[in-house]
Amino acid sequence: METKPDQTHDLHVLIAGAGSAGLLVAQVLKRLNIACTVFEQDASPYERPRDWNFGIYWAQSRLDECLSEDMRARVVDVQTDPSHRPSEDTVMPIYNGQTGEHMKDLPAPFSIRLHRRRWLEMLSDGVNIKFGKRLKSVTTEADIVTITFEDGTQAKGNLLIGAEGAHSPTREYLLGIQEAALLPSPVVASVSICKVSREAAQKLRALHSRYVITFHPKGIFTFMSKEWLWMMMQTWRSDADTGLIGRGKEPLKLEKWHEMGRDFGPPFKEIFETIEPSSTIWHNRLGYWPTKPWDSKGLVTLIGDAAHPMTFHRGQGLNYAITDTAELLQQLNGMTEHSGAELAAAVKRYEADLFPRGREGVIASNENTNAVHDWETMMESSLFKEGLQRAESSQTT
Repeated sequence: METKPDQTHDLHVLIAGAGSAGLLVAQVLKRLNIACTVFEQDASPYERPRDWNFGIYWAQSRLDECLSEDMRARVVDVQTDPSHRPSEDTVMPIYNGQTGEHMKDLPAPFSIRLHRRRWLEMLSDGVNIKFGKRLKSVTTEADIVTITFEDGTQAKGNLLIGAEGAHSPTREYLLGIQEAALLPSPVVASVSICKVSREAAQKLRALHSRYVITFHPKGIFTFMSKEWLWMMMQTWRSDADTGLIGRGKEPLKLEKWHEMGRDFGPPFKEIFETIEPSSTIWHNRLGYWPTKPWDSKGLVTLIGDAAHPMTFHRGQGLNYAITDTAELLQQLNGMTEHSGAELAAAVKRYEADLFPRGREGVIASNENTNAVHDWETMMESSLFKEGLQRAESSQTT
């Protein structure tokens, strides 16, 4: 069965991926009265068992550009703590994981910490989403792009936006599998959404109401964030599992976290000791992809993690996806008419900004990830010295 462009509109945009970037773009297109359909490979919004939270640190004004006035007012309600009101003096505290000593408060003015599922539910409002649609192939002809799904159905439009995240099939179409492949980071990550003892939770909340970062002299980075459950994350350098990049496998057991936790001081040691035994730990190697130019004549493009998958230690990913969307909005607003040619020209202008900006962000984030896993260089890392501002690479190429 084939899905054709909506005949009541002069343009139809296809979006692959119903994550933050894909749904935010859909909201922008809805405001511009450009028809769009979002295709998501998962069978439902609740298929993935893991949920998490993430922050907006420097892209708040760009987010305002993308959302309607009504939806802007709803953002505070999808925070991990809806009672929190962003302020100029908001900080993220850093502690020495080994001693428990407070090292520094990172400035995070007006930052917002979002609960992922509630955030995506908000962005889904009024958006046409087709679930269970895994992309198989892409073809282009004149000003039409046709996508075929693994279930045999097709959809046609004037533009395909790949927003499937780091493992983007659209990026593979644009550049080929080899050129689109993620580069392995020397750092691995383990994440759990878990319960800890009441006493340990109270001690951790006494340090900060929402989150805590620890650096450990042995090169371990830890992030702990509170909702009704705790999001616990640890990263460190490892030569094991070198081929495992971002696939959410579970070779790491809770006993390993207990073992690592023995080197932590209070209250962090108690956190690891009291994690609920049934907790699932997702473990993977981090990957990244310094953005490379592509040329699809304005018919196929990328946004968010599909365009610039980066490591997460400075919390840049969502902020870059928001910036992508705001920049695309600016170019779409510059169209003189709703035609395929004008749309393609707007996409090319968007890409001219995206290519160098995305590459710089990926490289800078990777440099910072490497730095925070070495105690001496950590003190000179961008995260420790500058906080959660936009990443800038020391490299020029």
